[in-house]
Amino acid sequence: MENPINIDLTRRYDITTEEVKAYSLFAHFSDVAAAEVIRTITELTMIVYYIF
Repeated sequence: MENPINIDLTRRYDITTEEVKAYSLFAHFSDVAAAEVIRTITELTMIVYYIF
């Protein structure tokens, strides 16, 4: 998957729906679906952080 935008991995704010849809894999997603991707990634990150 290509990186169409320069993402700062040290940033303190969530990714936006526009940033999600900037990837060709997610380009066809609606705003609601992109928001669900963000929520899922956030929850997965929290689970991994608290387990390890």
